[in-house]
Amino acid sequence: MTSAEVLKQRVRVRLAEQRSLVSQLLRLREQIQGSLFARYGECGKENCACREGKKHGPYYVLSTRSAGKGGFAYLDAGRAEEAKALVSRSQEFRTGLRRLRKLNLEIVALLRRYQTAMSKQGGRKIGVALHA
Repeated sequence: MTSAEVLKQRVRVRLAEQRSLVSQLLRLREQIQGSLFARYGECGKENCACREGKKHGPYYVLSTRSAGKGGFAYLDAGRAEEAKALVSRSQEFRTGLRRLRKLNLEIVALLRRYQTAMSKQGGRKIGVALHA
């Protein structure tokens, strides 16, 4: 196999990987950017058990930022589980986006190398069918 053929095959592999990754990212569209945490508190009653270490709670808090402003929302246990899954999806989505950016850079570099190899062979520089 010539160098150009090897590069062409590597581009095809990366493009297949890219399509798969984009498909995975599209499945993660429903998400919440933020963090979820449990909070425990003490009340003002003098004889309450919370004064002896058994605090009230948990109170689930969803923390978000939008347009530079932070926000908090208190959630019940059921909604907290749903929010936890959506926050996790957001983190997974961001990881996938970083991988997609890296993959795109690899594809561009391989295409440049392929173009150089083809020009050395006297072949066509542009218009190579990569999805064949």
